[in-house]
Amino acid sequence: MSQDERQFTVRLRGVKPEKYADIVNAVWMQMQAIGCDFTVTPDGHKDAAALDGRWDEYSRVSWTEGGRGGTPQAKAARAHRTHSRRSAGTDT
Repeated sequence: MSQDERQFTVRLRGVKPEKYADIVNAVWMQMQAIGCDFTVTPDGHKDAAALDGRWDEYSRVSWTEGGRGGTPQAKAARAHRTHSRRSAGTDT
């Protein structure tokens, strides 16, 4: 490891495979958002296809759709749109 490289380790206990994939993907997303030159290396218990599969499931969450009245994001967006229309006098 060169002098300008940094590393940290996170150890998880009792985490089910789906939650593990969520954590690994969240770390990757956060590092991507920050814009660092980085690598995220999953442990040997999870293959890349399983992590990719969980990643693909995230796109099934919808801001406008969702079960039982929508996701929390959909409900918040709908409330905001309704409030904005009422404020503008275009309650449609």
